[in-house]
Amino acid sequence: MKATRLVVALAFVVGTPVIALAQTPARARVSAYVDSVVNAAMTSGKVPGVSVAVVKGSDTLVMKGYGFADLENRVPVSAASVFRIGSLTKQFTSAAVSKLVESGRIRLDAPLGDYLTDYPGPGRRVTIHQLLNHTSGIPSYTSLGAKFWAINSRLDLTHQQMLDMFARDSLQFAPGARFLYNNSGYYLLGMLLEKVSGESYAEHLRKTQWGPNALTTVAYCDDSTVIANRVRGYEKSGEAVLNAAPLSMKLPYAAGSLCSNARDLVRWNSLLVNGRIVSPESYARMTTATKLDDGTTQPYGYGLAPGTLGTHPSVAHSGGINGFASFMSWFPADTLTIVVLTNSGSGSPGAIADAIARLILDVPRTAPAPVKDLPLTAADIARYVGTYDLAPAVPLKVRVFADGLNLMTEATGQSAFRVRYQGEHTFVAPDEGIRLGFTVVDGKATRFMLYQGGAAITANRVVQ
Repeated sequence: MKATRLVVALAFVVGTPVIALAQTPARARVSAYVDSVVNAAMTSGKVPGVSVAVVKGSDTLVMKGYGFADLENRVPVSAASVFRIGSLTKQFTSAAVSKLVESGRIRLDAPLGDYLTDYPGPGRRVTIHQLLNHTSGIPSYTSLGAKFWAINSRLDLTHQQMLDMFARDSLQFAPGARFLYNNSGYYLLGMLLEKVSGESYAEHLRKTQWGPNALTTVAYCDDSTVIANRVRGYEKSGEAVLNAAPLSMKLPYAAGSLCSNARDLVRWNSLLVNGRIVSPESYARMTTATKLDDGTTQPYGYGLAPGTLGTHPSVAHSGGINGFASFMSWFPADTLTIVVLTNSGSGSPGAIADAIARLILDVPRTAPAPVKDLPLTAADIARYVGTYDLAPAVPLKVRVFADGLNLMTEATGQSAFRVRYQGEHTFVAPDEGIRLGFTVVDGKATRFMLYQGGAAITANRVVQ
């Protein structure tokens, strides 16, 4: 394994040419290109299986599976295969909250303590709006470090046991002052839904979202439920592919517990954008960038992230959970939906989706900026030194440390390598397709974004 691969298989070449693309019909052209991109990803990254859906308007360009849903029994992936979707769950949670806002049962500007009256600690004053857009400052339980996961990952913890992990801790910043992706916030939104509706999280979503809209494969993806066409999850360790480590789905809960097939996710998006799940006003809030207290904006709404590809507006989100990675994007001006689901935590669904979108929308890749190697002082380096956690997207930790006046990185089980400073808290690895962009607050880095192969993954500083 190359030492520079912080995340396995994100750096595969997505521009694999296909012979005579220009001479083939549009649907066949896209299908052939998707085949080439997915096969490259599976080969280079040892990803067992991938499901892809590409729908433009009413035209289904691709709806198919690749590889295996179950390696041991040699079960192939199909369009019906059901994957864990990780943080794609968040849009289902935010839509359910938004629906209760529409009926007046929840207020976006109300503090959490108005609903969860026994919630301890300073998070009581955080508003529902700030939970939805990750500006609450409540510590994220998925950044508690290796000890938390080693002890608790297989346990069916109660809500109270989960709250005991983070609820009494000090806020990381004043609510509304910063954006920091936060699974604790969405865990609390699940509890809010249960408190207001009087139903379990899964039952409330089943009654209000999945059942009425024939979303037959969307489900709470716990291990005990029999789920037809369920896909098994895997991880890559060196050159070996292993069964993913077990994880109680009580932990991701409203932040990442759901599963679905690609077809139902396309249907869900169509329902959502066309006012069938929430009102147009609610959907606009879900897809509008967050304005922070200092007037700056963050490209994240309520469980969805607005952006652009070239000149094409987009709405997207990624997901990652033990043994699975997912990506879903919507280009409203082009009526284009792309869903990519993989059954490997080291899969690269964001890179696959990006390559597909660029082909269909005719957005070429821009030439990368020349790589610099700017000098660093000891004080500069001290800002970044620490341990960062890529979970839940990828089960890896990255140690960032000094070697003289060089900044070094070392991922779990991999060799250390130097990263070169580009300015503005951005570094490039020896493999120039890998970049790290740090967020620095009060002179100390709180996280970095790992950009590789068209995908972006957040690594939060581990609380020690």
